[in-house]
Amino acid sequence: MKSWMRDYTSGSTIFQEGEPGNVAFILTEGSVEIAVGVGDKRKVVTVFKPVSVFGEMALVLKDQKRTATAVARSDSKVAVISKQDFDDFLEKSPKLIGVALTAVVHRLRTTTEKLGRTPDLFMGIAHIIELLGQYTVAGVKYDSTLSMIKFDSLIKTVSNAFLVETNEVCGIIEMMETMGLLEQQFLQDVLYINIKGKEDFLKRCVKIRETLGRANLLDG
Repeated sequence: MKSWMRDYTSGSTIFQEGEPGNVAFILTEGSVEIAVGVGDKRKVVTVFKPVSVFGEMALVLKDQKRTATAVARSDSKVAVISKQDFDDFLEKSPKLIGVALTAVVHRLRTTTEKLGRTPDLFMGIAHIIELLGQYTVAGVKYDSTLSMIKFDSLIKTVSNAFLVETNEVCGIIEMMETMGLLEQQFLQDVLYINIKGKEDFLKRCVKIRETLGRANLLDG
């Protein structure tokens, strides 16, 4: 996996919230703060010190925009990793998909906790499905166009990640199926989830989440 080094002076912005992201960073020297919001609403989520990885959501989630702003707190040096190199590396080392998934789940949980929010289970599940769908064919030989994810594995992963009951996770999965985002299929007596419209799955989830949020159907 290739990378190149980049220097940032104290106070320099490494990336801005809302920008499209196609690289991640490994901090080797200095310190970097991650913050959300602007002006009076700006809040620092965490401060990274060497050796730390940040911005990795852009590598494991398709068409991901930056969810926060990264600023060098002191003169810093980072290694930059492209999404293409990262994807190539994952294809050669499938076991690392689990590591990437763990990183995504951890970031989703810690960010919501530090901002005082309850976990957004709908979008949390959407992000995990998006990640698994990019790299998972699950050994299915019958139709290479399918994006199959084992149902039981997904339910357990989400339940453990967000500390919620499995029936709550199943409820969100059923909602997604009703909305045409995915479908459940049995293959050789094993239940899988197939993503429908894999290319824009996450974008559709975001639009639906915004609509349901305005209607207070997911916000309690």
